[in-house]
Amino acid sequence: MVMGRSARVALSAFMAVALVGMFAPAVFAAGHGAAPYGLEVRPPSSSSGGSLKLTWKVDDPSRVAAYKVFRSSDPDSGFKLVHTEQVQVTEVKMMDYFDTGLKDGAKYYYRVALTGVDGRELGRTPTAEGSLPSLSRAKTGGYPGKHIIISVYDQRIYFLENDVLVKSHLCSTGTNDHPTPFGVFTVQFHEYLVISEMYGGAYCYWWMNFAPDTGMHALPYNPGSGTYTGASLLGQKASHGCVRQSVADAQWAYNWTPNGTRIDVSPSHWEPPPPPPPPPPPYKGGHASQGLQAATEWYLAEGYTGGNFDEYVLMANPNGMAANVTADFMKPDGSVVSGSYSIPALSRSTIHVDSVAGLDNTEVSTRLRSDQPITSERSMYFHDFFNSKEGGTCSAGVSSPQTTWYLAEGYTGGEFDEFILVQNPGDMDGTAGMDFMRSDGQSFHRDWPIKAHSRLSVHVDDIAEVSQAEVSTRVTCDQPVVAERAQYFNYNGKREGNASAAVRAPAKKWYLAEGYTGGEFDEYVLIQNPGDTRGRAVVTFMCSDGLNVVKTYDLLPRSRFTIHVDEIPELASKELSTMVEADVDVITERSMYFVSYGRPGGADAPGVSAADRFWYLAEGYTGGAFDTYVLVMNPNDQATKVDVSFLKPNGEQKGLSFTVAAHSRYTIHVDAVEGLTDAEFASAVTGDLPVICERAMYFSIPR
Repeated sequence: MVMGRSARVALSAFMAVALVGMFAPAVFAAGHGAAPYGLEVRPPSSSSGGSLKLTWKVDDPSRVAAYKVFRSSDPDSGFKLVHTEQVQVTEVKMMDYFDTGLKDGAKYYYRVALTGVDGRELGRTPTAEGSLPSLSRAKTGGYPGKHIIISVYDQRIYFLENDVLVKSHLCSTGTNDHPTPFGVFTVQFHEYLVISEMYGGAYCYWWMNFAPDTGMHALPYNPGSGTYTGASLLGQKASHGCVRQSVADAQWAYNWTPNGTRIDVSPSHWEPPPPPPPPPPPYKGGHASQGLQAATEWYLAEGYTGGNFDEYVLMANPNGMAANVTADFMKPDGSVVSGSYSIPALSRSTIHVDSVAGLDNTEVSTRLRSDQPITSERSMYFHDFFNSKEGGTCSAGVSSPQTTWYLAEGYTGGEFDEFILVQNPGDMDGTAGMDFMRSDGQSFHRDWPIKAHSRLSVHVDDIAEVSQAEVSTRVTCDQPVVAERAQYFNYNGKREGNASAAVRAPAKKWYLAEGYTGGEFDEYVLIQNPGDTRGRAVVTFMCSDGLNVVKTYDLLPRSRFTIHVDEIPELASKELSTMVEADVDVITERSMYFVSYGRPGGADAPGVSAADRFWYLAEGYTGGAFDTYVLVMNPNDQATKVDVSFLKPNGEQKGLSFTVAAHSRYTIHVDAVEGLTDAEFASAVTGDLPVICERAMYFSIPR
């Protein structure tokens, strides 16, 4: 529908239309005859800039043959004719005009004159002022991601987003006598209602102007009869140049399309591209880690950047001044890649190891040396590994190498693959020995050479004596080293992995802050007795509701023992922490296999042998489909107040205080803490009494 040089429209500004068919023609007070009055100037309903809408009233439109628009930059002089237009209406008492090509942020002044059917001027309006907002004009070429194609051959409109077809519907373009212009255009402005003065006063709802005199809009509405016209002509050329759509389709297009969106009008048939294949499913899982004390050196034995692995080193600086860190990344061949990093005060920093030059597609261990006490962890995310296993692992660092380490957990049965990683950060080659201790009390020893500044990987499943076995390990070396264990598994359909740093020394008391037996969670407590003497362990499970359950277990020498916590009747569907007290020196870990809100996986963390008032957790993230929990255990005989500070990368802090009952555990869902939605952070935990803390994370990551 051709509307004049600049898409002439008339808007019933006072009409609020909620339902199709409930429109009524505008009625204005009589008394002005055919003279124009009430001139108002404003921007369109929405615009990409450079346009103003003029509206004026007339009481007797049947006497009007044309209008003239005059514009000036001065309110008192310099008015020039900028547009004249024919009028063919008898009932519509509102007229308008869109002035385009104007300067954003500028002010303009207008007057309008009407010409009668006898050729004489009927009158002029007083001067009206209009101001344009200071907008950044949309770039020619369209709005990023969205694109409209109008095929005159097909009489169909195609709507694409990022080159993917999202909707298509029939339309009516201009007839051969009044064709729709071909070419590339952009949406200039939106207007809810346009009234065609040249073509009988039809109402055109959901108007989007994209070319001079031309827009996309709903079927013309006749306010006199209360009907839409042209529905039967959709799919055929029928308009005076505009692009007609059904009312529902026009409303959808109006709301979907931003100003500046590219529109291609083509005379040819257009074939939509085939839909893209569905995206691969995300990979899901979870991991956990125990709290740490700050130190100036940290070692991380495990690390890999090849295949579909992403490795991150997380560093938390709990000090009031920046920490300067040197990172040495040690490869299996003994070569070292080094880098320097600065961590702002009271913040956390992340190294994406895959992005470090020289560390692509390699096994790697890490040493961090800082001028301020910090803490460090390593997280890894992977997919399509070891028979389609996918997920993530996390392990806390250790603050110094030594010649003996212990790993309570380990399993080589079924679809479990266990690896023990040993880092030799020193300048001397060495020999690493491993004592594998099975649950039946049998033990076996193996030795491997290990180069200086390198890391050794042992696939425990390949050792015949511990194949298909539950196994704990003691790692020894004639050089100070660091040890970790990584496992990749299929546990009842949960195909993921877990990892844990080795423990320095056995002790008679251990604490595990995290634990859960509800839903699809399976919790195991693993106890390694590396000595030559039988022992007995008294295990106290401290639930979040205050319930304490005590069990006693016998331990074979040089063996590992497993407690399936879910099988203890009193502990069904419980959040809990665990305290292990033995009459011989032991090591404990906790592993969990789960489905957390559709995210299957497994997590593991070693126990700590002493409570403390201060703990730090370097890793934490709440963005996307990540959920982070901080778990606090109070083993004391009285309640204690606990303060947690969450440290963001920019140094911003969020604080939280709570009370943990005696012999109990407390859970913080960090995603629900105000100000920590979609955030990276470290956690600093402080108790009035000594406590224990851990962190658990569950995630779903797009491939």
